[in-house]
Amino acid sequence: MRLTGMVERQFKRTLKRAVDLETMRTISSDALMGMSKDDYQIIRRLATRARLDRRPRYVCGLCGHAVYAPREGRTGQPYWKHHPGAPEDCQWWTGTPSGVDAVSGRQFHGAQESPLHAKIKNIVGELLTADRRTKPESVVVDAYLITEGGRRRPDVRAVYNEVSLAVEVQLATTQIPIIIQREDFYDSEAYRLLWLTWNFEPPAATGRLLSSFEDIFYSHNKNLFSIDDETIQLSRQRNEVILRAFWVREDVWHSKVVNLHELNWLSSGRAFAVAPEPLWHDDFLARWRAATGDHGTRWPERGVLLTELVSKLSLAGSDNRALEEADIDALINCLLSLLDGHPVGSRQRKLVEVLNTFLNVERRHRLARLIRRFAELTGRKEELETKSVRDKIATALKTVQDDPQSLAGRIAVALFPETFASGRTVASR
Repeated sequence: MRLTGMVERQFKRTLKRAVDLETMRTISSDALMGMSKDDYQIIRRLATRARLDRRPRYVCGLCGHAVYAPREGRTGQPYWKHHPGAPEDCQWWTGTPSGVDAVSGRQFHGAQESPLHAKIKNIVGELLTADRRTKPESVVVDAYLITEGGRRRPDVRAVYNEVSLAVEVQLATTQIPIIIQREDFYDSEAYRLLWLTWNFEPPAATGRLLSSFEDIFYSHNKNLFSIDDETIQLSRQRNEVILRAFWVREDVWHSKVVNLHELNWLSSGRAFAVAPEPLWHDDFLARWRAATGDHGTRWPERGVLLTELVSKLSLAGSDNRALEEADIDALINCLLSLLDGHPVGSRQRKLVEVLNTFLNVERRHRLARLIRRFAELTGRKEELETKSVRDKIATALKTVQDDPQSLAGRIAVALFPETFASGRTVASR
């Protein structure tokens, strides 16, 4: 009876809503399940990073205890789950999850790795050693890298093309805290990091990636890298490291053979072979910037882009003229100025001047809270503390402010989702 009660309490009671402590936005279980993979990854990583920093980011909407968003093993659907220590009398209690160490220890019955994992990392070390781009005697297999910032034991490390490189072999399910900790460590030590799988087979059209593969897929700019019998043979024939790269276009997986030295590297230190198609908002902002000069955003390009906004966001009852009357073009350029750290669409030289000019127009006072929040998220607190800007914001805040569901709020969130979602300083990235 007692066991039955535990099972019932663990699986039949679901956590219906979580609250984002950064934005105070409520995210229901239905909204979480309905998110795009991109949006879900943002939440998954933010929740993990908060856990690693020992601070809550998402909390149960009922008991207020910290939660995270794993995927359910059978269906692959994301769901909210309490971290250990949540009160068991919470009506949405989801049971005590296993810790990272406990899960890792169960995978190989207490061993640190599988025999296949050990074999692959030695092959990678062999192939790197034979590659002329690898610094002689720099290849190290399965040994601790100890620095002032801590220590990690990469599967393989080397100096490749005059840059420090760590290779981590990904076979079993690796929990995202481990993935992020390793990525952060190598990034802080100026190491490039390559997550490498073995004999990867893309899921069928109706299938899904394992969560850990999906996590490294996003780390590598929506690419996955694998080795197999063919790439090992090619590497040995050519004396250079050959990989197979995988990516997705229009929900179809593609692959090609690539040389390690041909890969592109992100500022984060992770590689990609094929850049993903730009997200709509990134593409829109690129076209907006192209149409914007020192005197603002040009017509007719401005009208075309605003019309696209109306259509994309289903802004019923609006057209490009209505958006102009709502000063949306000025809002976009003000937000871009804060993001970039210099005026966009203006001949002014300082951000303080941009903010003062924007807030000097009375009909824009309703946007003061939005502008202030965006400035905080992009690390522009110095400009906010300038007396002239501070005074104008104080005056503007006496007006009823637009909320995230307003016309301006919806447009701002749609065009700058990463900034509003992360709550972290974009300017330092």
